[in-house]
Amino acid sequence: MRLFALSLIAALFFIPSLTAVAQGLPTTEPLSVSISPQYPRPYQTITITPRSYGVNLTSSTVVISVNGTEIERGSGLITGYARLGGPGERTTIRVSVTTNGQTQQREVIVRPAEVALVAEPLTTTHPFYKGAPLVASEGRVRLVAIPDIRTAPGTSVAPQNLVYTWRLGNRILESSSGIGKSVIDAVAPIRYRDATVSVTVTSQDSTLVAYAETVVAPVDPIIRIYRNDPLLGPLFDTAFSGEVVMSTEEETFRAVPYYFGSTPAVTWTMNSIESGYDKDITVRSTGAGIGSAILAASARGSLLFQSAESMLTVRFGELRPLGIFGL
Repeated sequence: MRLFALSLIAALFFIPSLTAVAQGLPTTEPLSVSISPQYPRPYQTITITPRSYGVNLTSSTVVISVNGTEIERGSGLITGYARLGGPGERTTIRVSVTTNGQTQQREVIVRPAEVALVAEPLTTTHPFYKGAPLVASEGRVRLVAIPDIRTAPGTSVAPQNLVYTWRLGNRILESSSGIGKSVIDAVAPIRYRDATVSVTVTSQDSTLVAYAETVVAPVDPIIRIYRNDPLLGPLFDTAFSGEVVMSTEEETFRAVPYYFGSTPAVTWTMNSIESGYDKDITVRSTGAGIGSAILAASARGSLLFQSAESMLTVRFGELRPLGIFGL
């Protein structure tokens, strides 16, 4: 499913950002309450701003209360601040405006929620790679929304019962959105054309809302060269760079391509002469002289911006370290 071919997932993380739930946005009613941020997270401090389209706040007394406690009083466009509780914990905000002895009130209930948006690039690495793979140009990316939405502090809404609305930029991905659709699988954009992907998660009655977004930013692929020890296998802890001194008359090296959307073709060259097309190459020194050679590994995928090269100088015939018994 090539959803992101126009431009594309966010710091899926990709890094990814967490945002959350909002209620009480401005309306066309005479008195409304603006809550910022629009989707507050648990324990976050929110900004409360009364607004009116039918009452002159400048000549009125405005009172903001949170959970029955007055936190701000004044006239005109005043602002109050409140710290929310944990996930699903109810915070009641009440605004009253008194003008010429007449009072209007507006009450808003906020239950904070949040959703983590995790990006899982499906790109090449070695089998024991401990880090998170990065996004490949036009490579596959899985985005997973992990919500924490509660009707009360101890009562979570099951993820499969929530409504997920996915967007690429401002465009809704209708085929990927719906009840229980917490995962999408898509194709990343080409290099240098980052894309913002967001998800809005709501209860089915739309009273609880959470939001998250991330930027999908493909990176340049790389290839690294490691020693493939005959007894220990590939030594992935240290990649070669610059130069390496052969410790025996024969060494085997392994090339590992990183951040390709699929397994690329690998080509080895020795002094610019093609010498192999497998992931491993064995280098042997002959004679008694001392010398060096340039060993290079290149990888090329089938799509744009999917090529990489690494090279090093292999030195041979030099004094080698003694073994454990001095032999």
